[in-house]
Amino acid sequence: MDQSKFTDTNKLLEGIAEISNAIMDHNYLDDLLGLIVSVTAKITGSKICSILLLDKKKNELVLRACQKDSGSYSQRANTPLGKGVAGRVALTNKPLTSLDVQRDPRYINKKIAIAEGLVSLLSVPMSVEGEVIGVINCYTSEAHEFSKEDIMTLTTVATQAAVLFKNTELRIMKEIIQKELDERKVIDRAKEILMDKKKISGKTAFELIRRQSMNSRTSMAKIAESIILASTFD
Repeated sequence: MDQSKFTDTNKLLEGIAEISNAIMDHNYLDDLLGLIVSVTAKITGSKICSILLLDKKKNELVLRACQKDSGSYSQRANTPLGKGVAGRVALTNKPLTSLDVQRDPRYINKKIAIAEGLVSLLSVPMSVEGEVIGVINCYTSEAHEFSKEDIMTLTTVATQAAVLFKNTELRIMKEIIQKELDERKVIDRAKEILMDKKKISGKTAFELIRRQSMNSRTSMAKIAESIILASTFD
């Protein structure tokens, strides 16, 4: 790893700014994660930089982004919480380093490390208000003893990335909820039109919309919009 790249404060600030500035243009979480690993790899000069997100239902870390198109690394198995280096990081919410993952008994993907030529690892938690949502891993191709400054650098990036990811996730959820509410209002309005026009109950009107949706393979919201539009010409 290029030591100057990892500890260069200007590159760190530029990288964080790049992530922050791009956040408004990324509504899709996978795109955002891809951006984060690309910027982080550029900041640190890592051979491989990856993000593993915590699946709370299964209690395991799942690979969600990697800046390098790697067949073996990208096909790695999920990491159980508390297992391996990354699993321990996620469990304890504390960074860990490994001078040589190919020999480290804590590391559980040695075959992949050998195949990819991975040596040293710095793994830091992505956490928001004490809640771990994932881990960022940065690997080198040569042995590298990570300094306190190295750890602080990647921790800063990981914290910023976690906040941005969480905010984007919340924003998307709000947009989905708002869309569902808007669609419900449209369907309710279409029901009222059918009830008044055909002198039928709300339940029957809803069934008419639902049946038309199924027959035409079109969303109920689209059918409802058509009913509302048609009513304006009656």
